[in-house]
Amino acid sequence: MFDLSAIKIHNEPYEAISLLRPELSQKGKSVLVCGGSTGIGHAIARNFCEAGAAKVVILGRRSEVLQASVSKLREAHPGTDVVGHTCDIFSQAESKAIWDKFQNDASVGFDVLVLNAVHVPAMEPILNQGTDRLWQDFEANVRAPLYLVERFYKQPNHSGQKYCIFLSTQDIHRWDSAPQMPGYQLTKNSFTCVLQQIARDTPTDEMQTLSFHPSVVFTEAAATAGYTRDTLPWTDENLPGQFAVWAASPEARFLHGRFVWSNWDVTDLASSAVKAEIDGDPWLLKVGVKGL
Repeated sequence: MFDLSAIKIHNEPYEAISLLRPELSQKGKSVLVCGGSTGIGHAIARNFCEAGAAKVVILGRRSEVLQASVSKLREAHPGTDVVGHTCDIFSQAESKAIWDKFQNDASVGFDVLVLNAVHVPAMEPILNQGTDRLWQDFEANVRAPLYLVERFYKQPNHSGQKYCIFLSTQDIHRWDSAPQMPGYQLTKNSFTCVLQQIARDTPTDEMQTLSFHPSVVFTEAAATAGYTRDTLPWTDENLPGQFAVWAASPEARFLHGRFVWSNWDVTDLASSAVKAEIDGDPWLLKVGVKGL
């Protein structure tokens, strides 16, 4: 049984995931952030820039919002080549086209893939929304990111170490937390499971994979939903931002294929007692039913 009481909980960045640590340097790396125009995705893109990434490419659906995001990052981080491409990753044709473009450019090869984009679910019970509507969520939140991971893994322009990071959610295991969004819970759970199966068959030194809950962050989407900065004790967006950078480092190797929360102290996770528990149980912190 995983003892969460042995782990400190954070709502702001802390020393172990500080970008000032040379162990977390992203110098020379190219990063692809899907859904990086706003919110947590933008915070992740910004933190990779701050960690010294050579190139950060952002994919977004809204051209004006995307270009505004890219301009901010370019101005703040002139040492990083920040590029934006308008692309709806939920469209198979657009996703294929952008990857074909990357593949045809011999100078493009990504070291890190960040999967942040998510399809908005229907806010009603499954049998009310119907099969076709629910299946849209599976097409968008399972098939679409799987295609991205496949193209990332099979890059002809990059045969070295790769890092795949997926922004999952607490809702994959807390079924009472978002009952109004059954499609969201099901598909996030499903893709987290997909990645753990991929990790089982993929050596860490080929593609290190980690899924995490980014915590509750005040974003544009939260504001649109009617929340304000005073509604909840929000987590600083730079916590998941810096955690993502840590996840794309050798220090996170022991969590290959696992699911964690970005709030959990990484030093405590890597401590002898907790790490021994993780190393000793291949199904700990993974999707499934254990005990039958």
